[in-house]
Amino acid sequence: MPQRKSTRVEMNRPIEIQGPRGISKGIVRDFSPGGCRIEQSDAKVHCGMRLTLRVSLPDRLEPVEIKPAVVTWTRNDSFGVEFLSPSKEIRDRVKMVYDLLLDAQTTSEAERVISLPPVAWK
Repeated sequence: MPQRKSTRVEMNRPIEIQGPRGISKGIVRDFSPGGCRIEQSDAKVHCGMRLTLRVSLPDRLEPVEIKPAVVTWTRNDSFGVEFLSPSKEIRDRVKMVYDLLLDAQTTSEAERVISLPPVAWK
């Protein structure tokens, strides 16, 4: 397995995977600006396969499309992908979400600040 360039953060988001064998669904289990681990039972991928990914990140309703992504390793029910050359806009969005998740994951419970939208009482 190749050495990772950055720490992965935990995630549990739906993903659509488009490859040469069609479109399938999975779950992103961990995530970084350079790649992610996708859980998918009976995945039909192999190392080196290029994919287009559509993942629903927690920052917006519309999914982000990452292409190309290349499969770097496979196991029984999951596989890893590296994001090869996403656009600057996609890289910036992925990095922003990653930084927020990393901060939330590494900040102690007592230091976390939860911000909720204002409530208008009638």
